[in-house]
Amino acid sequence: MSDRKGSDPVQLMKAHWSDLAARCDRDSRPYFTDFVPQEDGVMAEAIAHAAGVTCTMWGGVEHARRVMLCFTPEWIPVTREQFPIQCLTFSYRAAKPPEHRDFLGAFMACDLERDMVGDILIDARMTQAFVCAHVAPVIVQEVHQVGKIGVSVAVDAPVCLSANTAFLTLNGTVASLRADAVVAFVTRLSREKAVQLIRQGKLTCRHTAIETPSASMQIGDVFSVRGYGKFLLESVDGTTRKGRYHITIQKYQ
Repeated sequence: MSDRKGSDPVQLMKAHWSDLAARCDRDSRPYFTDFVPQEDGVMAEAIAHAAGVTCTMWGGVEHARRVMLCFTPEWIPVTREQFPIQCLTFSYRAAKPPEHRDFLGAFMACDLERDMVGDILIDARMTQAFVCAHVAPVIVQEVHQVGKIGVSVAVDAPVCLSANTAFLTLNGTVASLRADAVVAFVTRLSREKAVQLIRQGKLTCRHTAIETPSASMQIGDVFSVRGYGKFLLESVDGTTRKGRYHITIQKYQ
């Protein structure tokens, strides 16, 4: 995709996906993206539907937060095994395992782009990272230390870690349950900047893009703000004396 200064990254992404969907329809073959946030799949599915093709997602493990997209003709089924994803298993001995940012830093030091790396699942004795298959040999050859910890890497170990969902609880008050007020709360931005995000198509809720700042949010809504994460509006717990709403939101970790 182009990286021209001043270009809207969301519009560039949509244009790229529209091109893949059109090529898929023209060539009668699947086309895969690199890794994207799982919540972006809503936009991709809409683009695929408009082009008369289908879009499926897979990140190498159930409930992955970062996934590849596959645009494919409706009459050509695509299995998970066909996604060009490689699971790399890192083993180490340390009192404290490396952190997510340590692994990501080690990968970026190999001159890789962020979208070539999917979920990184960390355990006390191992870490499993899902990467684009074509960059796996580079990582295997170059990454022997993560942070200050020596690691060994295997390419043929089975996937044995899970993408367990963890939450960060956000409590506070909002003037209303309008989309712009809720987005401003979870992003810690001004109401005006929240409106800009929404009008740029960066809010998805109820499996669709929400571009109207005055749209109403409801208890149980799972929504995503591109660049800020995925959230659940868990509850509305009454109002203050000034009529503001007490809300509890869970942020997916």
